[in-house]
Amino acid sequence: MKIELNPKKSAAENANEKYEKSKKAKKKLEGLEKAIEETERKIEELEQKEVVEKKRYRKKRKRDWYEKFHWFKTSNDLLVIGGKTAQSNERVVKDHMQKGDLFFHADVHGAPAVVLKTEGEKPSEEDKEQAAQYAATASKAFKQGVTAVDVYAVSPEQVKTSAKSGEYLPTGSFQIRGERQWFKNQKVELAISYDKEKQRVVSGSPPAIQEKHGKHLIVVPGTKKKGEAVKDLKKKLENLFDAEYVNPDELLQALPAGRVKIKKPRTN
Repeated sequence: MKIELNPKKSAAENANEKYEKSKKAKKKLEGLEKAIEETERKIEELEQKEVVEKKRYRKKRKRDWYEKFHWFKTSNDLLVIGGKTAQSNERVVKDHMQKGDLFFHADVHGAPAVVLKTEGEKPSEEDKEQAAQYAATASKAFKQGVTAVDVYAVSPEQVKTSAKSGEYLPTGSFQIRGERQWFKNQKVELAISYDKEKQRVVSGSPPAIQEKHGKHLIVVPGTKKKGEAVKDLKKKLENLFDAEYVNPDELLQALPAGRVKIKKPRTN
């Protein structure tokens, strides 16, 4: 170890100078240690606050039955539900699709069953377009980076849940018979917003989300990992809606499979 000495000063003066410098260095080190302790304390407080907020949120949050599926409501307040897995595809069709509803499916391999619940009403073309666009976005076209895809709709009577003799249908698969109504070049994009009254994340076809919830963000196929996108969306939505807490789990469940890009909505 080298120690620099000032030749113009005596040994005692040099020693005193080194001693004073060491005292200052010690004080700086003590200050640094205190700063580290304070930072760690603040991080712990924030983590505890997050846990408390989650517990409070989950305690007061009452979920509707359809929230176990992908879902949104059209501009005319008709419910659209879609399967998340092969098993939930089965439940959407077998348990929740009724006469008068419409079944939507993107024309790609690996698309979920999407059902427009009509509640006995005749759906408008707007309702059907929004359901079709949502079916396109919920399909694997998103993960593949495709920007638009064709979607068809059929009545419940045309959806067969059992195979013909000698054939096999995997779980969550269906046979479609008869003519189909086609919705061409549906955009693969999702609107994400927040329902402050019910304290829940909402997502769906952009025109429906715009009309029912106003402020929102658009998600399209991109390069951002879902974990990073969730953090970004959470912060942006909390700022947009002045919300205390937006549940990241709900954001994760709302996002389609694949990497994403977050965009601001188009202004007319």
